[in-house]
Amino acid sequence: MLIFALPVLLAAVLGATPSGAELYAQKCASCHGAQQWGSPDGPSLRRVGLADVDFYLSTGRMPAAVPWIEVEHRDERAGQQLPLAQIRALEAYLAPVVAGGPALPQVVAGRNADRGRELYAVNCQQCHGVGGTGGSIGRADWAPALHAATIEEVADAVRAGPGEMPRFGEQQFSQSELDDLAGYVLLMQSGQPGSGIPSSSTGPVPEGALGYLAIVVLIAFVFGFWRRESGGRSG
Repeated sequence: MLIFALPVLLAAVLGATPSGAELYAQKCASCHGAQQWGSPDGPSLRRVGLADVDFYLSTGRMPAAVPWIEVEHRDERAGQQLPLAQIRALEAYLAPVVAGGPALPQVVAGRNADRGRELYAVNCQQCHGVGGTGGSIGRADWAPALHAATIEEVADAVRAGPGEMPRFGEQQFSQSELDDLAGYVLLMQSGQPGSGIPSSSTGPVPEGALGYLAIVVLIAFVFGFWRRESGGRSG
């Protein structure tokens, strides 16, 4: 392990960005394997696509401090999230290995906020909430908040489908629709005019609680009605 770390330490002293191979050996190989086939501590990277790699690196979820534990938007100054130059070096090194999955998307903020709001309402808010605050999606899974997401991270997530999120390819979202959706998320973050509330839905947690409450009330009503009817007939 010390042998892997020496080139990185030397590059840091000299002020140069380590190569992608050096970064991978020092920060990724222990979990994803020297040949990127994965291990008990991390999945294979073969054919996952650059959109997937970019999402996990740019949001700070990777490199993980502990195997299988992802923490988003960690502080780069604390030495946990990689600097952009190192992320790009790793992506260039891994590009041939991950080829075959979703490519790195090119996205710009769309001009059609109304269409972006409609796309968000239909495809996103059930998990991420009306205001992008995130919420539980069952078991131990959690849809993250979108308040700190960049437009590139939104596009990466849409194309790659990380974790429990479904993957949306060109057939589901055209390039212009992706631009409008990502642009709407930025509007929603800033609270600018036009962001609006996509619909009256409030996301998975409140809606689930209201559903359970409605079922309980219905059962209580049926039980009370049945007892009243049974009592009347027995009398």
